[in-house]
Amino acid sequence: MEIGKFLAIGVQVGAFISAFAGIAAGILMAAVTKKFGTGILASGFKSMGIGVFLIAFGIIFDAIQIYFQISTNIGVAITILREILFVLGTYIIVIAIKNTGDKLEALTK
Repeated sequence: MEIGKFLAIGVQVGAFISAFAGIAAGILMAAVTKKFGTGILASGFKSMGIGVFLIAFGIIFDAIQIYFQISTNIGVAITILREILFVLGTYIIVIAIKNTGDKLEALTK
């Protein structure tokens, strides 16, 4: 096996491991039901968990993209879907963190 293929497989293995860890984290964060204080942290964790979950799926699509060349329709569709998942996931996480921070700051005033 040539070294380039070995490195590509190693990168894909790392991507799948991080993606499945992200999926597990997203599920755990979204499943938080224990209310802390007024429930601000629980609702924030749920929103952030959804964002982490979307990014993890984007990582999975990124890892399998190597099997489909970008010139095929499937490759283009995977690229577009991956980018949408990354953007949506990141947006949801940023907004959820800002909203949670704002609510916690309002409570401490």
